[in-house]
Amino acid sequence: MTEKSIGIYAGKGVLPIKVAESITKSNKEVFIIAIKGLTDKNIEKFPHQWMRFGQIGLAMNMLKKNNCNELVIIGGARIPNFFFLFPDFFGLKLFFSLFKIRNKGDAEIIKTIINYIESKVKIKIVGAENFLKNILMSKGILTETNITKNNLNSIELGVKTCSKIGNNDIGQACIISNNKVIITEDINGTDYMLYRALKEKHNDISGGFLIKMLKPIQDPRVDLPTVGLNTLKLINELGLDGIILENKKAFLVDKKKMIKYANQNNLFIYGI
Repeated sequence: MTEKSIGIYAGKGVLPIKVAESITKSNKEVFIIAIKGLTDKNIEKFPHQWMRFGQIGLAMNMLKKNNCNELVIIGGARIPNFFFLFPDFFGLKLFFSLFKIRNKGDAEIIKTIINYIESKVKIKIVGAENFLKNILMSKGILTETNITKNNLNSIELGVKTCSKIGNNDIGQACIISNNKVIITEDINGTDYMLYRALKEKHNDISGGFLIKMLKPIQDPRVDLPTVGLNTLKLINELGLDGIILENKKAFLVDKKKMIKYANQNNLFIYGI
């Protein structure tokens, strides 16, 4: 293979597959690093290599061997316990760098990984949004149901709250109802926060919204906020009015299905 390829480090979910499809449709070569027990097996229809989470050296060697000068890191991944990473020899330097910040959040961990790949391996990290423009959030209302004045007036509180937890590398999202913060996201993610809110039966939820934003401290090329149809179903069950996301800084995984569901259930999807 002499033509330059674009590599994908594939986490869980369908987004790595969507990126691979987009790359091949543009007549470019793709090569995928697939992680055992994490990556969707449907990735096997593309050139790929299965490996353990900690085989960083093997991953970088395979990317170089397949002539990849760019890499997309996409798909959810819980960072496993560092004592169970079992890094290969070439990954030891990165392993020790990660070990030093093991108590930090995902943004710091991802920054360390990106810096290692770009400075040591000389592979450029590119954002998945370059290949997923069709499911990228846009500005304004996406649904037939518009955002209410009360919810518009509460956006500033939502932005401040997300910025605070984002700067602390805790989470990307929170729930706002009646101009009050009901619950904020932790390292377990958005859907976990929503399930927790349902379990705790917050009686003070009466309308309102889920707002999810890019952490101010994170590299925007990796881990853009993502929502799917299940997220929308959970906010409907909670009695919220809709979802607020940032323009060009969030993915709607099931965009058409989400808009259809929102319209059927009088929910809004709004981009700021």
